Parts: sequence; structure tokens; C-alpha cells
Amino acid sequence: MNAPTRTRLLFLAVALTLAAAAGCSSFPTKFGVLHPGHIAREHGKPMEGGYYQDFDPDAAMLKVEPLEDTNQVQTQHVLIATVTDASGKPLDSRRVEWLIQEGSVGSIVEVDESGWYDTRGAKIDNKYAVTHTNRNAHVITRGNDDPKDDIHIEPGQTWCVITSPVEGDTHVVAYAPAIFNWDKHKVFLVKHWQDAAWKWPPDATNAIGTPHELAVKVMKASDGSPLEGMVVHFKVASGPKAVLEPGKKPAIAVKTDAAGIAKATLHQAKPTEGANVIEMEIIRPEDKQCCKPAVKLASGKMTKTWVGPRIGIEKTATPRAGVGDTITYDIVVTNPGKADATNTKVVDVMPDGITYVSSRPEAKVDGQTLTWNLGRLAKGTKRSLTVKAKTTRTGTFWNPVTVTADHGLKDDAKDETVVTAPKLTLEKTGPAEALICEPIPIKVVVRNTGDGPATGVKIMDELPDGLTCDGSRSVSVDVGTLKPGQAKQATYTLRASKRGAYTNTATAKGAGGLKAEASHKITVREPVLVLTKTGPKKRYIGTNIAYDITVANKGNGEARRTVLTDTLPGGVTFVSATGGGKASGGRITWDLGTIPPDGSKKVSVTCKAARAGNIRNVISATAVCSKASAESVTQVAGIPAILLECVDNPDPIEVGTNTTYTITVTNQGSAVGTGIQITCIMPAELDYVSSTGPTKAATDGKAITFAPLAELAPKAKATYRVVVKGTKAGDVRFSVKLKSNQMTSSADETESTHIYE
Repeated sequence: MNAPTRTRLLFLAVALTLAAAAGCSSFPTKFGVLHPGHIAREHGKPMEGGYYQDFDPDAAMLKVEPLEDTNQVQTQHVLIATVTDASGKPLDSRRVEWLIQEGSVGSIVEVDESGWYDTRGAKIDNKYAVTHTNRNAHVITRGNDDPKDDIHIEPGQTWCVITSPVEGDTHVVAYAPAIFNWDKHKVFLVKHWQDAAWKWPPDATNAIGTPHELAVKVMKASDGSPLEGMVVHFKVASGPKAVLEPGKKPAIAVKTDAAGIAKATLHQAKPTEGANVIEMEIIRPEDKQCCKPAVKLASGKMTKTWVGPRIGIEKTATPRAGVGDTITYDIVVTNPGKADATNTKVVDVMPDGITYVSSRPEAKVDGQTLTWNLGRLAKGTKRSLTVKAKTTRTGTFWNPVTVTADHGLKDDAKDETVVTAPKLTLEKTGPAEALICEPIPIKVVVRNTGDGPATGVKIMDELPDGLTCDGSRSVSVDVGTLKPGQAKQATYTLRASKRGAYTNTATAKGAGGLKAEASHKITVREPVLVLTKTGPKKRYIGTNIAYDITVANKGNGEARRTVLTDTLPGGVTFVSATGGGKASGGRITWDLGTIPPDGSKKVSVTCKAARAGNIRNVISATAVCSKASAESVTQVAGIPAILLECVDNPDPIEVGTNTTYTITVTNQGSAVGTGIQITCIMPAELDYVSSTGPTKAATDGKAITFAPLAELAPKAKATYRVVVKGTKAGDVRFSVKLKSNQMTSSADETESTHIYE
């Protein structure tokens, strides 16, 4: 054992002996606290002898963040200290003292008061406080619903909150007495307070090539009045090349005007799609008269997205025609972009063998060339053009069309027309099998495969007994004229009134004796679903309820796409299911697939009820052309369970000031609680001020009794608040007693409050 180690052990033994004999104040070491006791004044270092030693050799370094920062006045700023060993490992239960230097603005608002007995943190006054590093991680919330401003405290860290109502600097010294090295046990920090607030310009989207104005507003945080003369720096940080005005440079500085606003205008060097990130910084200029240096108030950024137009064109031509027929070209010009297209122009060059007849809108015609000057085409819109023409000879004709617009936009399209003569063919298709209540879709396609038009074309289909179409035994479709190579499709739906095998033949006829036939065969079947469900007669709230379900097919056709659905009643939640059951939104669904004739499938489901009463659990099964349902009723009973909580705020309080006790009664059970009554007993050091709650309160000396609450639903809460005033210093206990009709004994809760002078 070396000399330093022997010295430390000797000192520890002496200190323990003196502590046991004299009851002296304890100090934290890596071995723990020497003796317990109530919150009391403590010393940062051990007694005589130990003070001159490295009494906590593990503690090596103190870190505090942030070392320097700027905040708005009337806001709170959190300082976080970490005590580590030589390797950087955080250490818990180490004392940190916080001192605000004389002449500084600001005060300590609150500090980390975690810990027990002597080692508990405390704010001594507005300029001095003591805390200890934490053993566990914690989250400090500012009391709002925004998790973004929460502060996370890790093991080995502790914290102090400062604020200032006025401008100036707060100089803070953080001191860790356990660190023996004088160069490592102090950290000096400065907080600059500025009476300023600001509003950044929002992100925006503009068309390429257009200017965009940015406006930054700076005002006093205290009263919202504008701050004139603040310098706002604007900088194009990334994205397409752009400049800012005034100055036409990538970075400029602008002072706020009398309204507290600094403006800059962003211009693209060249119209280009993309996004510019604009960085901004607000500087309070140097004040030479009062010797104040320039101060950075804030920095921010916004994104400017530049969007451009797009141009597209589609063209559809009559696919087949005879010589001398009128054909149609449908042209659609689109702008799927996010900005308007300008100087839009369409040019259609018609091939030899096609003669122009008319167009809508009217085109400028120059020989075989058609031109439309469409001008501006708004973003996300389209324009339709129609051209009528006549064929003058047979052949295959391609008709190209081109669209152009500003910024070099261009697209083209083309389609063909084939001129030939007539011949009919007929195709008839449909399913080979169907269930009796399924619609039977039939598709008949008549086609002109010749080199000329087929006119007066008509399709007829005479149906056998047992099949109908819209209640009729026959189907008739007027096709009209089929151009060469053109096909037309007729679709209709048949219904079967009985099982069986059916064959029917369709006929297509046209002028000049044109004729074609096609037949179709189908077999019609029928499934029959039968559904049963069994379950327990009685259960309690929160216990499992299991049901067995059987789905059977008693028909002669397959029960295809069979789906079983169990709809849970209100207050019932899913626990588990067999057979691949999936729960969603209060329903459990099984995809059972196909059940053959005389086949069946079995599954089970387990759930829990959150309310009392008769739970009617209904299931249904559906398949193609069949459905069934069943139900099971289970009686569910429940019990209430009442939780009592009491919290004071603020704590500690000064004599003559108020604190509020918030009493929360929660029904954690599954049944309604009735006759709930709250009685509060104040200690002698507190006087009653006021109270609120769901029922009225009556006072009798130090007792406050609230009228009984008739009922409290399961999972519901009732909140009572009692405001009292501290009349005498001391550590007091505020007592709360709860009774209800369902409770055989009362629930008792106390809350401690420290009152100081």
C-alpha cells in the first residue's frame, strides 16, 4: 500500500469516528454519504485534515454547457453541469455550487433539488445555489405540450435555471468542490440578455425566373414594439445561382426600418428549377456612446423552391378508314409542371393522302401545315385540339404534331390511320363456370378485318331458358359502321335463375350479307354457408372470453373467397385468434379462402370486456353468392378501484405566501365508483384560503370537507384544488382522506410542504 493510499484510509477512519461521536455534517464521497439526516446546511469539503487531501480522487473535471449564449429577456435559460473522472465518465452524487457574480443582471430561478437528506440540492438565494449530480436520467419539461423544448439530464449531470427581466450580462461561476485540481473545478459562464424577438420569413415556392421578397421582422420581446436599425445579414447558402437585392450579391446586409422590418429580394441568375437555402443572421450594432459591442441576436434560414413548367402532347387518330371517309385527330397539350408555360405553340404537319377539313379551335392553315398559337398554358392544365380530315387514297398515314414553349420546352407525338376494305369476325367470351348469384359477364367483339367500311353492323344473342339479361331472353346491340381494321366490343351481364349447363350462340350481321357467329358454354353452381358460434355464459371485466366458430359449406358449389368477420361490441378488445385472424378497428377477420361442398373450417377468438353488462358478440361469414351469421351472449361483471393522489405547487413557500394542493381521484377499476368524499386536514402552520372541485367544500377549523361526488366512471378523474397560506415556518404535512360507497376503509394521502421565513 503506497503512502497516499494509507493517508486517505487514515483520514476516512478519523472522519467516520468524529462523525459518529459528534454528529457532524456529512459530505459525499465515492463511498457514499457518511451519515443520514434531514435537509440541512452541508459543507462542500470534509473536516480538518481531509480538506487538504484529494478526498474524492475519482472527480477530475467539471464541464458546463453552454459557456456563452444570448437569450431574450424574460425567458429562462438552463445551465447543465457534468462532473467526470479523468477518462470522461460522468460521476453521480457530486456537489456543484452556482454563483452569480455581483454586478450581473439576472437571478437564479430554480435548481436541481434531487437527492436525499444532506445531499439534496437547494437554492440558497437568488445569487447562490447548491446541487448534486444525478444518478439516473431525467427529463425537464417546461410544462407545455411541446416535447422539442424538453431538457434531458443524463447520469452525472445537474442543472440550474437563470433568467433576467432586463438587458445585460449574467456572469455565473460553477464550482465543484470535490475536484482537487484548482484549474479544473471552476467554470466561468456568461449569458447575454437582449430585449429582442424576431420573425423569420416562411419557406416559399415560386415560378422560375420570378423575384421573391424576404422580410425579417425584429421587435422588443418585452412589449412587441419594433426595433429599428438592427442589421440583418442575408446569404444565399446553397441551390441554383442567385443574387439578393439591394446590391445584386449572394450576401447582403440590410437594416430594419421604423417598423422593425428588413427586406431583401431574391433573383435567379438563370431560370432554373431547384431550391435555394437562405441563411439569415440578426446583429444588434455596436453602440459607441454607451460602449456596447455588436451582439448577434439570432440566426435562421428559409428554403426558396423554384418550380418550372412542363410541356407534353398526345395525339389520337382514327385508326382505320375507307377512302373518302372523314377521320378525326384528337390532340391534347398538357402542362404537368408547377408553373405556367408561356408562348405555347402547336404545329401539325398532315401527310400526303390526308386533306384538311376543319379544326377546333380554328388553326392557321398553310398548305398541309396547321398552327395554333396557344400563348400561356397554366400549370397543371391541358388544352384539347380537334382536327377533321378526309382520306384520299389507301395506305398507312402518320400524322406528326409538335408543341413548343419558352425556356426551350418541346414535345412531339404522332399516330397512324390505315385505310383498307371490310370483313366481319366475331368473338364471344365469358366464364366457364359461375355461381348462381354471380353476374355472368359476356364480351362480344366484332371486327372488320377487311380493307373497306362495314355498315349497318348489328349483334344478336338469343338466350336459353334459365338465363336472362336485364330480365330479357334476348340481347341486341347496334354497332353501326366499322371502319377497316376497326373493332367494337359489346359487353352485357347474364343472370342464372337455376343450376345447370348452358350454351348460347351470338350472331353479327352487316349490310351486303356480312355475317359471323360465336358460341359460349357455362355451368352454374350454388354454395350454401352455415355458421355456428359458441362461448361462455359469464365472465368478469378484464378476463379472457373465448369463442369457437365453425363455417360449413352445405351447397354443391365452392364457397370461394370466404371471409369470416367477428364484430366486437363496444367495450370489448381483441386478445388473440387462431387460424390467421387479424384484428383492426374492433373487427377480427379471417380469410378462409375456398370451402368445398360439404367442407368446413374452424377457428377461435379470445377477447376481453372493459364494461359490465350482456356482451352480444356477432359474427358473419360471406363468400361468393352466400352469407351467414351467428351470435353468442356473455354476461360481464365489473369492480371499481379508486386511486388518490395529492401534489403541492409551489414548494417550498415563504411565510405569508400561498401554495395549492391538487388532489386527483382516479377510478382505475372497471365499474362506476359512487359516494366519493374528500376530507383534507391542514397542519397548524397553514390557513385555508379557497378551494375548488366537482362538489362544494365546507370548512371546520383545520378540516375541509367536500360534498360527496355521486359517481365516477371507470378511468375517469375528479380534481380538487385547495389553496392555503403559510403562517409559520416548518416542514408540514397536508393530509387527505378519501371514502366511497364501495370502500371498506378510507384511502389516506399526505403531501409535505416546506415553509421558510
